Amino acid sequence: MSIDYYLEKKYEIKKKIELLKEEISHAPAGSIVPLKKNGHYRWYHQKKNKNGGYERKYLNKKDVELARKLAKKAYSKAILRDKENELSCIEAYIKRRKCTDYASLIEENSPYRSLILGDGWGDEAYERSGSHPENLIVKAPKGQYVRSKSEALIANELFEQGISYRYECLLDIDGIAFYPDFTIRNDVTGGIIIWEHFGLVDDAAYFDNMMRKISLYMKNGYIPGVNLIMTFETKRHPLTIDDVRKVIALYLKE
Repeated sequence: MSIDYYLEKKYEIKKKIELLKEEISHAPAGSIVPLKKNGHYRWYHQKKNKNGGYERKYLNKKDVELARKLAKKAYSKAILRDKENELSCIEAYIKRRKCTDYASLIEENSPYRSLILGDGWGDEAYERSGSHPENLIVKAPKGQYVRSKSEALIANELFEQGISYRYECLLDIDGIAFYPDFTIRNDVTGGIIIWEHFGLVDDAAYFDNMMRKISLYMKNGYIPGVNLIMTFETKRHPLTIDDVRKVIALYLKE
């Protein structure tokens, strides 16, 4: 897994820690303590007193809202401890990690490329999209470039899991040239699956074009969950590596 994944994970965890600390700071003072009596739990509100010790007050039925807030605080503090530990581990990993440039062995000018990749279907010559080549800016496996970070996530994970694919390979539908993001071949059955990632779903014009495209796919035998995989994202909800792995495990693994 690339170091970029852990750097992104570190950022996400730091944001989560900030939110948890903010949430805890607005919770009621003290903590909730369960004490078992006669086989049943009784809940107490525990707070520090002026002498530095602790005092407890029984929480009865009228204090149920306070009890819930204190229980939620205890839960948030447990998550906080876990996230702080996870952050510490990731920071230690990033500090010690020394990356090897293994990707250079499969670059187009590498003498090792043909031996490593072989003559696989995904690496054979095929007709690709020539639309807006200036937008091919994110490097993916096999020395190719894709149009977005999310497409690079998909390409990298397909490659890492040994799944044959072609990027923006020509697909003729009713005389119309389509170039699905990924065309994937099942090495056992030979069946073809296309994977479209829709990355601007919160844009109205993009969404309208997306729906027309999906409708045309379905009319021509590409059924979601069967031979058509679709992933989506918005600015607020980007695609993650976990999302990609779940999709691959569900649809592309025997």
